[in-house]
Amino acid sequence: MELKMKYSYSYFIYPYVIQEKNYRKYIEGLMKNKKYKPKFFEKDKNLGIYKFFLPTIREYMFKSFNLAKKTQTSVNTFDDKLRSNLFKESPCVMFEYEIGKNAQAKTGEESGIFFKIEKIEVICFKTGICFLAIKTNIEDTDRFSDLLNFNLKFRDINSETANLEEYRNIKIQTDTFSDIKMLSELIYEITGKTKEAQKMDIDINRFFVYSYVCLDQEYWNETREFAEIEKEFYKFANVLNSEFNSTFDNDKLKTVNLGKYIKVGVSKAGINLLTSSINTVNYTNLPNEFENEYLYAYIFTLYEKFYFAKILQDFKSNVKHVKASKEFVKFTNDVWVHELTNVDNGNLIHKETKEVLELKEVYGIVKEQYDVTYKGFKMKNNDMLNRVVFILLAISIITNIVNFIKLYNLK
Repeated sequence: MELKMKYSYSYFIYPYVIQEKNYRKYIEGLMKNKKYKPKFFEKDKNLGIYKFFLPTIREYMFKSFNLAKKTQTSVNTFDDKLRSNLFKESPCVMFEYEIGKNAQAKTGEESGIFFKIEKIEVICFKTGICFLAIKTNIEDTDRFSDLLNFNLKFRDINSETANLEEYRNIKIQTDTFSDIKMLSELIYEITGKTKEAQKMDIDINRFFVYSYVCLDQEYWNETREFAEIEKEFYKFANVLNSEFNSTFDNDKLKTVNLGKYIKVGVSKAGINLLTSSINTVNYTNLPNEFENEYLYAYIFTLYEKFYFAKILQDFKSNVKHVKASKEFVKFTNDVWVHELTNVDNGNLIHKETKEVLELKEVYGIVKEQYDVTYKGFKMKNNDMLNRVVFILLAISIITNIVNFIKLYNLK
């Protein structure tokens, strides 16, 4: 059965790491480039995000909510130093890349899956952990199978081993990028070398997939149950091709029910939402919520995972382990112990995402390393204290002997 879609989009999220010593220079470089526009958040325009995130996480990720509107509108007129000072202490900054106009209509002779790049965002945390988020829409097709195949292929376009011949049937419809190779060059321009990410064991060859699909209601309604399309949902959630016909490893997949006709699949490959157009809200309000509140919540959760990987890497360094200990304690107190949202659906997805990404286990490993470092610290300090006490005791004994000799001579 060929499923048809009413509406869809896919975000491809690519994590990368900038060395902390180079972070400020990197941000300055983005600000100097006219194609990158700082992204600010305002309560009236981004009320959904403001209400979704609890104060602590909102302050950490969306500090621009606190900036005066006048400052936001005039930031592009500031000189480089002033703009740099505005951003340098912010825990998280975001930029939108100016894509350009969409390409003209295609001729009937062309074949393949055409897609449009609607948005490119750069999200950077002060720790040097960054994310590139690319929003896409496939065009001239409403077939669910085309989206499955597109998601699978696109997520690997940055792979060093990828054969670009495989992407001949994927066509980009923007003036900015003429082909996949040109897009890959932009990805490299933004993310740079992958050495730091590799140290943290981040998969640099693959995007995370964050996709929304609203099926035509004729395939999922009061008379046609979800069971009839369940296999297609598993392909979607696990980012598999349309021809996949083997058994699914659903132990690694979490399914969240946000309503009778809303299913969210959370896997290590990403988060993907499938819904039906039987309810109007599923293709009006829901797509906007999913690509704002829930998207940033997912990116923040990914950030936590990669941050712990970074701290774990720093613990192995003789030079950085003291700093890592302090940062780990600060992050635990300032961020980790705080809830992300009090929205029920948001909590459900966040809980399952943390479980799939094994965040508690990763945190436990870092905590063990911190304990080892702390004990080593304590032993070292005790050893140093014992040495000081021994030296002072020796000095005291020698002083007493000298005084005794002087007193004896006087007699």
